[in-house]
Amino acid sequence: MQINARRCPEWNRCSGPETRYRKTLASLRGWAPAIPNTLKILIKGFRKGPALVVAAVGGTVLILMMYAPLRQAEGGDSAVYDYIAQSILRGQIPYRDVVDIKWPGGPYLSALAMAVGKAAGVRDVIAVRLFQIIVCGLLSLVTFLVAVRFLRSRAGATIACLFPLMNYRFAGWVVGGTQPKLLMILFGMLALLSVDADESFWGGFCSMLSCLCWQPGLLFTGVAFLAKSKYLTSWRDLRALKIAAGAAVPLAVLFCYFLLKGAFGDFWSWTVTYNYSVFGPEAVRTLPDALSRIWKIVSKIFEGDVPIVIFSAIGFLWLCVERIRIRFTATSSGALGERFEDAIVIAPLVYLAFCLINFQAGPDLIPLFPFIGLFAGWLLVRLSHLVSTRVSPTKMVARARWEIAVQCIAVVCIVLLVVVRGARYSLDGLTLPDQDRAMKPIAELLEPDDKIYVHGAAEYLVLLNRPNLNPYVLMDWDADEFAATRKAGGFQQIVDEMEAQRPKLVVLSRLKKLVHSKELSSWAEEHYDELESQGRVKLYVRRNR
Repeated sequence: MQINARRCPEWNRCSGPETRYRKTLASLRGWAPAIPNTLKILIKGFRKGPALVVAAVGGTVLILMMYAPLRQAEGGDSAVYDYIAQSILRGQIPYRDVVDIKWPGGPYLSALAMAVGKAAGVRDVIAVRLFQIIVCGLLSLVTFLVAVRFLRSRAGATIACLFPLMNYRFAGWVVGGTQPKLLMILFGMLALLSVDADESFWGGFCSMLSCLCWQPGLLFTGVAFLAKSKYLTSWRDLRALKIAAGAAVPLAVLFCYFLLKGAFGDFWSWTVTYNYSVFGPEAVRTLPDALSRIWKIVSKIFEGDVPIVIFSAIGFLWLCVERIRIRFTATSSGALGERFEDAIVIAPLVYLAFCLINFQAGPDLIPLFPFIGLFAGWLLVRLSHLVSTRVSPTKMVARARWEIAVQCIAVVCIVLLVVVRGARYSLDGLTLPDQDRAMKPIAELLEPDDKIYVHGAAEYLVLLNRPNLNPYVLMDWDADEFAATRKAGGFQQIVDEMEAQRPKLVVLSRLKKLVHSKELSSWAEEHYDELESQGRVKLYVRRNR
């Protein structure tokens, strides 16, 4: 029988081993820090509707498994981040031993997934893909919880979390390997959930984790700070300072880690100096060119779903107008719920502004997928309410039935689209087993002590599980010129250092945007014989001299 101290005045006068044990536990509970409200929301959501939580995570996992994660070819930027994760497990340090321009949250989490997978007997690249699928499942859950609290409609929330799964390209990005932008939006949505849960410290903490995965995630810190400070007008409750304190913790850990490893200079040079002074100015476009490129990529990625994107954009603009009207007409703007709704609008607005400055390719749309679904769900809920009032303006029961009917039809249609598209998906072209077979003769050429240099085609390093000759796995967007400025002898010194190590195998690709592509190609052609060409990838083997 459990003793309740409040109902038992004799509790403090009791002695005995069992009673003292319970008193100690009660004391520890009193001193223990409170469970974050965000975590309470997750727990409460599971207790109230475990089937919905299981459906959000489990359904996402099942759908993504239809996209052949065990057979998808390794390649692209995901291969670069998978290679960085392998390098971390080998004891190498990002930026010093492997050049990259994003902050390291994604590769370090992938390295953790690889370590867990190795302990369980799972291949490293497969472990990362399974981890990414779980991350996407968690994103579906968090998106659902954010949408429920924002839309006050489970049907609209279901649409919000299902929308990304409608797109086979989004599924391909998830199951293809490390995707920092997916982790960025997961932690960002957790930060928004924390804003609504009035959990300032953890909101700042999650927002900085978003930034550590990809720098634009810093926008969630700014949004949370604005919300908690009531747009920089209120400081007495210390909520805004708690946001800053929460954000400072992971940032301090990151800086201290690279300082202790002696790599802070390399970290700062490649993630801040290069982005600010080279990559940013090089990638910036005029407003018409930026809008044209965004529309071109949106049309390519969404194809027949472009009307849904337009539908969502209408909902977003409608909501923006409503929030502006409320701001100018309301007598008080201090309600936390209102600030949460403002945060839902401001976050994608800031990211869209970033896209106008620097938008590269389809994966840059990943942070927008949950918001597209969210605003599409919002507009559906609003229109279903308007339809119900038109059909039955006086009978509340009939109006509610019409609203539910319209929303349920939309949900059923989207569920069918998600399932049918996943079931009909077929993997075309090169597969992971094909790549493994192609790597066997290459692996047989190499002795354990042989060195290799790969530029661009990082999948060779990943599948062979070998370190690169130097840190320069990918040097596009004038990164080769920036690397040359860090050497006394310029880029020629980099080439001379590579030649001094006499790598047995050289693999070159993605040279189009290199300033010194001719020097790299000339070095390979002078000292190597071309083994074969696989599309845009050229393989060279060292001449015997």
